[in-house]
Amino acid sequence: MKTKLNYTKICSDIFSSLPDRPQEVIKRRFGLDLAGKRQTLQHIGKSLGITRERVRQIESDAICTLRAYCFRSADLRSVFAYFDDYLKKYGGLRREDSLLSDLGCGAKRNLIFFLLFLGQDLHRFEQNSDFHSFWARTKDFCEQAEDSSDYLIKKLKENKAPISREEVYVLLNERPRIFVDSLLEVSRAFDISPLGSVGLTAWPEIKPKGARDAAYIILKKLGRPLHFKEIADNANAMASLFFQKKNILPQTVHNELIRDPKFILVGRGIYGLKEWGYSEGTVKDVICGILKNNDAALTRQEIIQRVLQQRIVQPNTVFLNLNDKARFKKDEQGKYTLKEV
Repeated sequence: MKTKLNYTKICSDIFSSLPDRPQEVIKRRFGLDLAGKRQTLQHIGKSLGITRERVRQIESDAICTLRAYCFRSADLRSVFAYFDDYLKKYGGLRREDSLLSDLGCGAKRNLIFFLLFLGQDLHRFEQNSDFHSFWARTKDFCEQAEDSSDYLIKKLKENKAPISREEVYVLLNERPRIFVDSLLEVSRAFDISPLGSVGLTAWPEIKPKGARDAAYIILKKLGRPLHFKEIADNANAMASLFFQKKNILPQTVHNELIRDPKFILVGRGIYGLKEWGYSEGTVKDVICGILKNNDAALTRQEIIQRVLQQRIVQPNTVFLNLNDKARFKKDEQGKYTLKEV
């Protein structure tokens, strides 16, 4: 949303209502002078030969004067109505850097920030541990953002796993979807994962921090077991989504996953996720588990079919493991059970 407003002229007209010294203080405080950098009360006071407190008083009085001037001017009220309409399109709030980028660019940012600051109803939320700086139509929208954020954080902690954006909409169904979208943008407490799901920023599924996190994201994304070399290739192809500056080596992936119980080696160098229903152990361990959990004896073909749901191996590998007479017993019908110890 690009505007055709002449911010330089608008601010120049506004400053015509101020004496020289208050003008200088305001311009330096908001970075509207040639230097273009916001200056502290202390710095301005020292250069003007007055106290820091005196600068603060001049600034406060000047802001009151400018706001009253803006309120009386029909042209200026239309500027603030424009800002208000912009915020309406985003559900009432908008992250500050996005807002400034949309409304102007380059040197105009300080001018836009200054005009927003003069708005009687517009409210700025200062960045903290949970939020980026953002602007809202009224203070009430800031309170709604805090309440909705607290509720969503609570629900995510209870769920212990990321959820889809659609599920977020359902959880926050009292808020318009566009408000929820803006909330996700201004929040620092939760973020969007490379898979598009919403979760707490600290979660590895949201902000992957190494080979294991990258492997988990890739397996979840593709939804099938992969060889560790394929995992490394995919991670390096998706490097922009992860933090690492160097390529992930296949052997690094193998070394990381072999030690993590949430990854199961289901074939020669092939890993799946335990949450998909894969069990730990060798092919022989899998066969033992199948027979232990089955009341009746099973045929070789039945065992092979069930093992192939757990492991990516050749059927002959299953048959060779069944030949272990110390572990398995075959009856006269050719069916297998565990041998009693």
